[in-house]
Amino acid sequence: MTVLVRIDQDIHNTQQAIADVISRIDNIHLEYSEAIARATQQQLLLAAFKFCTQKCPHAFLGLSLSGRQKLQAELRNTVNSLREQIQSKLEQCDRESRTNQENLDQLLGNLLDESTQSINQLFVTHKILPEGADSQTLKMTIRLAEIEFTDRHVMSHRGELRVLSARLAHLHKELEKKYQQKTIAEAEAAWRAIWMEE
Repeated sequence: MTVLVRIDQDIHNTQQAIADVISRIDNIHLEYSEAIARATQQQLLLAAFKFCTQKCPHAFLGLSLSGRQKLQAELRNTVNSLREQIQSKLEQCDRESRTNQENLDQLLGNLLDESTQSINQLFVTHKILPEGADSQTLKMTIRLAEIEFTDRHVMSHRGELRVLSARLAHLHKELEKKYQQKTIAEAEAAWRAIWMEE
């Protein structure tokens, strides 16, 4: 087996390994999207409960029974809708975001911000939060780290995605090396072919 044939075989094997890792990332990403959306739904409901009962108990108690029921019903609907939006946007994100943890975190962070803004607006509408500047200092927030920490499925998928992303980056570097080796081998072969003719 010549050097070039061996390098070509290495390139083929590395390309196949990259395809396998990407396929695995795609599968895990779908499971992760579902898990993080479900965990976010639970965390939003828990955060809303704590916010109304511990941060703003007077405002919540000030609502009539029907007012509390309406708030809770709208909260459930809003959070269910947010869960679907988060899962859908994650499932449809590009491969760069799937294989790059920083990009994925940025996307998730934006989705969480949008979600909490929706719920804070709901609290303003139902007089739990005051309107305007005052609501900025006292508002509900949740963090990605909290969601991951409280859900073992999210943690597990996240860990596997991290490992696969690192593996993919390594394989891409290996492939670059193989292409460089091939170029060098082709140049050496071309040199020898002419040198022998002289």
